[in-house]
Amino acid sequence: MVKKLRKWLDEYQDHLGYMAISTVFLILSGGYAYYRSDVISLIIFLYFVGDIIYRLNAYFHYKENVLKRIESISYRVKHAGETAFNQLPVGILLYDDAYEVVWFNTYLKQIFNQDLHDKGLTHLSEQLYNRALSDDEKFSVTINQETYRVLHMKNERLMYFTNDTEYTTLSQKYQNEHPVIGMLVMDNYDEVFHNLNEQEKSEFHGKIVSIIMQWADKHKIYIRATATDRFILMMPSVVLQQLRETKFTIIDKVREAAKEKDVMLTISIGLATGYDSFSELGQQANYMLDLALSRGGDQVAIKIATDDKFLFYGGKTNPVEKRNRVRARVNAQAYERLVRDSDRVIIMGHRYPDVDAIGASIGLLRMGIASKKEAYIVLKLEELDKTAKNFVDEIFKDENLKKYFISSEMAIELMTKNTLLVVADTQDPKMVIEPALLPKAKKIAVFDHHRRGVNVIDSVLSFAEPYASSTVELVVDMFDYYSQKIKMTPLEASIMLAGIIVDTRRFSYHTGRRTYETAAILKQKGAEEKLVQQLLRTPLENYYSKAHLIERAEIFKDEFIIASADDELVLEKVQIAQTADELLNVQNIKASFVISRIDEQHIGISARSLGDVNVQVLMEQLGGGGHLNNAATQIRSSSTQDAVLLLKEVIVKEIEESGESQ
Repeated sequence: MVKKLRKWLDEYQDHLGYMAISTVFLILSGGYAYYRSDVISLIIFLYFVGDIIYRLNAYFHYKENVLKRIESISYRVKHAGETAFNQLPVGILLYDDAYEVVWFNTYLKQIFNQDLHDKGLTHLSEQLYNRALSDDEKFSVTINQETYRVLHMKNERLMYFTNDTEYTTLSQKYQNEHPVIGMLVMDNYDEVFHNLNEQEKSEFHGKIVSIIMQWADKHKIYIRATATDRFILMMPSVVLQQLRETKFTIIDKVREAAKEKDVMLTISIGLATGYDSFSELGQQANYMLDLALSRGGDQVAIKIATDDKFLFYGGKTNPVEKRNRVRARVNAQAYERLVRDSDRVIIMGHRYPDVDAIGASIGLLRMGIASKKEAYIVLKLEELDKTAKNFVDEIFKDENLKKYFISSEMAIELMTKNTLLVVADTQDPKMVIEPALLPKAKKIAVFDHHRRGVNVIDSVLSFAEPYASSTVELVVDMFDYYSQKIKMTPLEASIMLAGIIVDTRRFSYHTGRRTYETAAILKQKGAEEKLVQQLLRTPLENYYSKAHLIERAEIFKDEFIIASADDELVLEKVQIAQTADELLNVQNIKASFVISRIDEQHIGISARSLGDVNVQVLMEQLGGGGHLNNAATQIRSSSTQDAVLLLKEVIVKEIEESGESQ
């Protein structure tokens, strides 16, 4: 239409141009005819007179047509604008600085199904009002069970509403139908059924399978057994959401059924969704199952690729000790091959190393030396607490042992493509003494007794068992299967024994049969209890700080006790850990938490429980980890009181979620 109008106007301009030219020629021919008085000049003059008359007539006629056309187009444009404002499916709303409606079109009235004159946004929709207060340019709101996409021009106080219900419904349906693949395994199956006779095995196995099958049938999950103790699961994403809302009560049902039989059978599940292919889904489901098992079992681990999220449910029981000599032998032989094929071995523990990390490192060092390889332990003297420093001071008195301890700078210089890097007492790449060593190493071995977190070191050998009392226990487990004889001094054996004593609170926590056997082996290698006792003695100021923390302790939600130090007070991790142990003895308390600044930038939280509360889950939400009843974290916070509030929020959230799942 605009092109036609432009063409008419161009033709209109042409008429005026031609008429101007004819007028010029008329004057020239008229003047020429007047002076020459010949017939030809007169004819030319008359021709231009006629042409001007013709063009004048055409001009006025054409002008009238053009004006009519312009008027017609103006009317149609105006009518189209009115139609767009009032009939197109786009709601338009203008509001004032008091967030009251000042103008709206007809379609918006249909959206709200009410008169909008002089109405405030809060009256129309609380959700709309809250979003109007924000700086969001685009958002969605629900009005009368319909979803609308809103384009918000806050500076103009203008909103455009378009119905997004069909797209939202389709999108939700697509999300709900995402495939989910899972792997389910019975934990401790061999250990549990080994002690049952054939009839008991059949009856108990049938009971557990029946519980699992009924659960799957209730939620319309496809399930198929791939082995006696293993199942594959398939379901849509909407079912996974339902299971998340109920906190996977299946793991509680199986555990309770096993308790009735007086056995410790649990299940673990790995689930994955959001991947482009079934191959990836299967691989990730297997990986999540391995992750659940490495965290102690009795839990569900989920990976949602679309959100890049890891989720965990369950984990309410301590991992059962699995005395598996086969695995210890396999890992010992694998470690020996790695050592033999390397030019040297560099060992490091976690930041702010404790006695367990130092003791395990010494054991791994002696295994490397037994294979006649150059071996070293990385240590940062500035990151030692007083308890660990006592042992390091004793180490440095021994010139033969001292020479094996090096700085992180020297370790980086010694690192080659054929150097074996060994990490002890942690699996988290952010927690190691020197993170810069990890990308330089082509071969990494990991030994740890903590429950596995989401971020783990990529290694060629991983011996991580959460049932073990300490990393020292895992290392000593391999001694019998190492082809070379492991030699160590009484001091080295004493340090390793101290690692077990500290991590088990003097054999009162997380202690199994293997723990005592390991202690006996170290005693045979010359460990001296008197030396351990001397090195573990607590300075007097530790008692003062403990008294300060206990004095500030408060009971929270009847079952939790929280103690926080003054902001000005900087304590060592061992001090807050010992206080957390002490507070756990308070009557009716299920979990204790001690909070203190550990340096200028970080605040440490040490958590303990009697087993009814999974403090590992709580600490993981704050960026830490550990075991079910022994965990910790470090956070950046402006004050210890801010850390207390953050911890309380996590506890309340966990209580609410636990209540919903019951």
